[in-house]
Amino acid sequence: MTDLAQATRFPTDSFNFIKYLQGIPFESEAVSYYATLSAADTVKSSRNTTSFRRSDGTEWAVEELIAMQFSYVKELAESVAGEKVTDVVVTVPPFYTQGERDAVVDAIEIAGLRTLALINDGTAVAINYAMTRTFLEPEIHIIYDAGASAIRTTLVEFSTVESTGKGKPKTYTQVNVLSSGFDRRSGGTELDRRLFKILVDDFMGKHKIDITKDKRAMSKFRKEANRLKTILSANNEAVSTVRDTSHDVPPGP
Repeated sequence: MTDLAQATRFPTDSFNFIKYLQGIPFESEAVSYYATLSAADTVKSSRNTTSFRRSDGTEWAVEELIAMQFSYVKELAESVAGEKVTDVVVTVPPFYTQGERDAVVDAIEIAGLRTLALINDGTAVAINYAMTRTFLEPEIHIIYDAGASAIRTTLVEFSTVESTGKGKPKTYTQVNVLSSGFDRRSGGTELDRRLFKILVDDFMGKHKIDITKDKRAMSKFRKEANRLKTILSANNEAVSTVRDTSHDVPPGP
């Protein structure tokens, strides 16, 4: 919901990476993993799912926060199209459970929209690819997506088939999803988390200060880890310095 710069100023009022928690029981391992990514306060909801508690005590369900994102996207779409948007087709990762899919539908409904369909994102890419192409011979493609939260692949066959009904034969493109694979913990967010841990461990080892309870300081380290990841994507080395004068914290590693 917010960028990392905002999170350093308001760590308990900033809710990032919330899609990890939609439709997930509060006791699940995903909630523990989320605690390594964000300083936000998570609490158990009446439905045994996860809600977020702000510094003023108010609580927001994951679906409510995602609904805010859908509302914003709805406003953008309406401003471009010049007309109201009411019905949507939304893509989701192939590994989503039924509970996670239901959470997406709930968020869409809260945003005042109606779900026509949920489509696996690899399938959506395949359909978009096939719309402007013809296939004289069957072709098999791998759609590869290395995203922030996961890595996923979709194996797809494209072919041109002829209708067998009455009347003049017609040809149409057939998209057949053969298989899909994924790793839910490999991606940009996991790289951020590992760099963050290296920075924090090195800092505490050098300065003998336990800063793990200081949420604002920890948010600064998360921001720095994200910056380092960007630099290291094109370089072999990077230099890092983290300062938090508001908490009188010495320079970081």
